[in-house]
Amino acid sequence: MPIESKDLTEARVLLSKFEVEIERSEGLIHLAEALSLLADVATDATSVELKQTCSNVASAYAKKVQAKVQPLLTPEPSVDRETGDHWLRVFSEFERSGFALPSAVTECHSELFVRKSAHVMRLMSPSERERLLQRLQAKLGEPGI
Repeated sequence: MPIESKDLTEARVLLSKFEVEIERSEGLIHLAEALSLLADVATDATSVELKQTCSNVASAYAKKVQAKVQPLLTPEPSVDRETGDHWLRVFSEFERSGFALPSAVTECHSELFVRKSAHVMRLMSPSERERLLQRLQAKLGEPGI
């Protein structure tokens, strides 16, 4: 069995630290560093196997996040703002990494985003909602959206 690269080993160590602090903002720092290392290893990899290993590691941790968030998305519990914002930042780190994520993970992220958005929309006045809708419609015509 080939020896793992230093960067891949370091990414695994950082992901272990992330897992310990998964619900805290400090964990997000470890996640960002780990995913950056994994992306670098995958980009520089000459073997398909190493690229797949990096992708599998990222997916495995994304699934761990999904397992933490999914219970919050049942009809009963209400996710407080800080908790919701934390998990949205965590999901965003995975998306920024460029690794393909399992569809269940992306669906969980989308559901969390929709719930957060719906909550914010309920707090807005009708005129504020109308202005937001107009701005969103205008943005849809811009490149990159």
